[in-house]
Amino acid sequence: MMRLASVLVLAALSCHAAAEWVVISDNDEYVAYADPTTISRDGDKVQMSDLIDLKSPRPSPRGNLHASSKAHSEFDCLDPRMRPLVFSLHSDPMGEGDLVENAAVSGGWLPVTPGTLLRTLWQFACS
Repeated sequence: MMRLASVLVLAALSCHAAAEWVVISDNDEYVAYADPTTISRDGDKVQMSDLIDLKSPRPSPRGNLHASSKAHSEFDCLDPRMRPLVFSLHSDPMGEGDLVENAAVSGGWLPVTPGTLLRTLWQFACS
């Protein structure tokens, strides 16, 4: 089962070369991108990949220094919420370099609060 999760993580996140990243937010801390070519809809639910490029590397909650993150998430377009399905941290900008951390996430839904990056991602995915 763990091997399957690892394969899914790598498959979902290895499409960087084919990605068509669109800037959806740029501030002092990061540039956030979404890939509209990864959007898939199933009723009121949408899945989409995103990439966060940090302006300067920082440690993860586990203490691992990283410069970017990539995720593939599901968004509920009726109820403002989302859940990450796959998530990875990378040593270099734009999801490049060494894989610092990765996870196939099966957690619950997270609220999408106005004024947050999650809200910007939700709006892009659901528009």
